[in-house]
Amino acid sequence: MSRARKILTPLAMTIAAGTLAASGAASAVAAGPGASAAPSGTASVASFSGCASLTSNANGRAQVKNICNHTANLTVSGDWDWDPACQSVGAGRSTTFTWNSTKGRAEYAYEC
Repeated sequence: MSRARKILTPLAMTIAAGTLAASGAASAVAAGPGASAAPSGTASVASFSGCASLTSNANGRAQVKNICNHTANLTVSGDWDWDPACQSVGAGRSTTFTWNSTKGRAEYAYEC
């Protein structure tokens, strides 16, 4: 990976997250250190924590992509009292999580 990419990628993500927060598109509730939650029922640029990026979101089903260059354990969270079990996801790969659709959509994806 080139030096410019190592510097510019985090910078671009920081700018994008700041723009979303300033426009009110990102929720004030965070998943944990470094996490940004998407508004309820939506997936946005800010709907990730660590290596987990929420790429598809529907009632009872969410697809999460590992955006890092190493294997990571990922899952999703919603406004219910449990989260689906963590799954090991290879670098650049995606996985699908499912749950009872009456529980609604995932709020965000995170590394566990």
